[in-house]
Amino acid sequence: MPNKAYNNKLITIFAAIALVASIWHLSYHFGQKDFFSFWPFYGLSFLGWAILFKSPLSGRQIFLIGLLTRLGLLMAFPALSDDIYRFFWDGSLAYHGISPYGILPSEAVKLNVEGLNESLYQLLNSPQYFTIYPPISQLYFVISKWVGQDIVHTVIVMKILFLITESSGYLFMLKLVKKFGYKPSTLALWFLNPLVIIEGIGNLHYEVVMISFICISLYYIFNNKLIYGSFFFAFSIGVKLLPLMLLPYFWFHLKGRSKWIFFGTLSTFLMIIFIPVFGSIQLSTFMRSIDLYFRSFEFNASIYYVLRYIGMEITSYNLIKYLGPVLGLTTIIAVFWWAKRTKNFSFPVFIHFGVVAWTCYLILATTVHPWYVITIVWLASFSRYKLVLTWSFLIFISYINYSYTVYYENMYWIGLEYVLLFTCIGYELWSSRFLKNIRY
Repeated sequence: MPNKAYNNKLITIFAAIALVASIWHLSYHFGQKDFFSFWPFYGLSFLGWAILFKSPLSGRQIFLIGLLTRLGLLMAFPALSDDIYRFFWDGSLAYHGISPYGILPSEAVKLNVEGLNESLYQLLNSPQYFTIYPPISQLYFVISKWVGQDIVHTVIVMKILFLITESSGYLFMLKLVKKFGYKPSTLALWFLNPLVIIEGIGNLHYEVVMISFICISLYYIFNNKLIYGSFFFAFSIGVKLLPLMLLPYFWFHLKGRSKWIFFGTLSTFLMIIFIPVFGSIQLSTFMRSIDLYFRSFEFNASIYYVLRYIGMEITSYNLIKYLGPVLGLTTIIAVFWWAKRTKNFSFPVFIHFGVVAWTCYLILATTVHPWYVITIVWLASFSRYKLVLTWSFLIFISYINYSYTVYYENMYWIGLEYVLLFTCIGYELWSSRFLKNIRY
């Protein structure tokens, strides 16, 4: 028995080393075009993560492993995404007293703002669009720019802010785990997930910040401290607009005075947070950018690509300007229908609603970047339907598109990703684990 315990401990140590070392190596030595070089290390990190999930780690041990991995990435410049250049651009504008919402990069580059030069402009991935990042994200941008000044030090400061925010979110996720009787492995599924670490603090995507605020909010909401809950929920919306998708659940299931306290205070906090967007020009440009997102952007989609192919066969045109809004509206209708269908108010039921709603959103989306899956990883960590977590592994297949000399979206690889994903989801449904754990 002692030998078995010793061997299990040794396996756990090697798994932790595999997770940490492979993530560090991937983040420091590879870029977007190096898919076939970094893929084995991503697979190794997942193997380490899977073993750690099965290991009897405490919440403190999970936090220390996750913290160590993140600390090691503080000096790694984001290599798999170029979004950081827009973050620095927006932060520089705000730092110099210019609203990033009312001016295009093509106009801003002519203002001779310190640091916003032609070379940086050429690195922006959407220079023809107004910014779509909400005010709390912009706050992170400008604080990072203010402290860091140049882009390299701005990245380091932003990563420190991520680390502080994620650590706070982990603390409240731990509280949720203890309150509702989940196993500590729930924490490992989220905090040690390679996708979460690489696309979060590694590539500075704000889903992890958004989720940290949601964790804090849910702890207060399900402890009937609705004003605190609405405050942090408003902050999560101020990071990314996507948490709006979760509000129908509270609309249908908070009753009487509680409902009006939550939505009244939430509306007040949101109006305060979004003051920078409320100018007539800024609001219109902000909404125009969101509209363009649905009508113009496409990447690694599933159902949309099938509909696009059918549309091309019939009309010879890409119908994204019609399909994007229709699929977006379909998602909204489905989310409201599913929220109304759930019949009680509890944290497990909310999680079930969130997994279904977010899965629907991603499957109908025209754009599914790897970091978009982070939210469903967090939601599924609390659920029994763990096979959805396979998406956090499969989604990295989409990086193969950047491995060609010229960017090329290889539909065979995308097809493989979604065939495997839908097979997993189908198995989940067939085994009834998808529905069995919820009381309606």
